[in-house]
Amino acid sequence: MSLDVRNLDEEFLKSRLFVAITEKNNRQVLSYIKKGDNVNNRCKKSGMSYLHLVIKCASPLSETKYVPIIYLLSNADIELNVADYTGAKPMLLAIKHNLTEIMEALIKCGAEYIVDPEDTLFSELRGPCAYEIINKYKFYSPGYWNAVKEDKAFRVNVLVKSWCRINISQNGITLIECAKKSFACDKIVKQLTNSEASIEFAHATMAGDKFRMKYLMDHYNIDMTITDCSHRDNYFEPYSPLSLYGAALKYGHKDILELLRTDSDVQNTPVQSSICSIS
Repeated sequence: MSLDVRNLDEEFLKSRLFVAITEKNNRQVLSYIKKGDNVNNRCKKSGMSYLHLVIKCASPLSETKYVPIIYLLSNADIELNVADYTGAKPMLLAIKHNLTEIMEALIKCGAEYIVDPEDTLFSELRGPCAYEIINKYKFYSPGYWNAVKEDKAFRVNVLVKSWCRINISQNGITLIECAKKSFACDKIVKQLTNSEASIEFAHATMAGDKFRMKYLMDHYNIDMTITDCSHRDNYFEPYSPLSLYGAALKYGHKDILELLRTDSDVQNTPVQSSICSIS
């Protein structure tokens, strides 16, 4: 997918976050977020958000480099479901352009499931990534809200073990509040409550945000042994749980490795080549 700058207004085009995103520079994106740049700034001509920009710049071959930026923007409270002026939301564009990893990151951050797994959008996909993205979407669908309201403890467990964010809300109600009000079983409420901070930490790790990681470690009880059980290198490989240390390696965050190192990670390094709003 190519970026046509003719459809962008000058203010958006010259914003520091725009430049950092187009250069795939997640360290600069993090720096500008810390300095207070508005992640919800949008192009006045196209309605494009910075999430739309990520997807416009990415390709199936380069998308891994953009995944940390998705988590950085999400951690800074970007609107995940905002549509551009054509009505296209980031999730829709990620699916349409076979961006499996970006779609997966959006889902894990709490983006809405905007299509049915049997929707014609999927039948129109072409290319080597099509089958993988369809099955990945089905793996996560339906999400937390359906699972909680229907008291499906196993589905909640799958999403928790896949590092799907728990710190999300709908209509002013948090997911945990929804679980309690829906009279979900104690197992669901306990798992959501006990896992919330650790998954926030996982998202900070994938974003490469050392400050956020340290904050969470200082203020919450973080499970450093959690693994992403949804991980596999590609559709033809078996699932291979990804540790926090492995995630830092996968996304090139060498500066945070010392925060994550465990005996098992040190042993596996040659093989492995992957609550609150904090700005």
